[in-house]
Amino acid sequence: MPLYILVPMILIGLPVVIILVYWTTRDRRSDPLNPQTVEKRFTRDFAGFRSSSVIISDSGNSAFLVSKDSDEVGLLYAVGKNYLTRLLDRNAIRKIEETKSGIDLYVNDFTLGKISVPLSDIETRQSMVKRLHGGK
Repeated sequence: MPLYILVPMILIGLPVVIILVYWTTRDRRSDPLNPQTVEKRFTRDFAGFRSSSVIISDSGNSAFLVSKDSDEVGLLYAVGKNYLTRLLDRNAIRKIEETKSGIDLYVNDFTLGKISVPLSDIETRQSMVKRLHGGK
């Protein structure tokens, strides 16, 4: 293909594709989570799970559900308008890092890998890290 045709195609086509992708995906963010939404959405995937408390991240796009019955912790994480739900126990987590702004989880799940959950409240963050390590 001659260069005088290829260059305009790239200079015009690339911005058009970028604009179309942005335009079609601009409203693909979930609304901030609240405890009722978290419980309802999580029990869709894990019907027998009963939570004693729900901890929503500062960003409002992820939440932990503390189990009443076991050491497991439920995780709800927004990906666009959809949600990833995982039941975490000590064996499901490779590594936990407590940062200044929250918790970084490295999960034994190739679909999730690493997730950062912003939690500014120090007590909540430390109790969640302890819980994720297997303590109550």
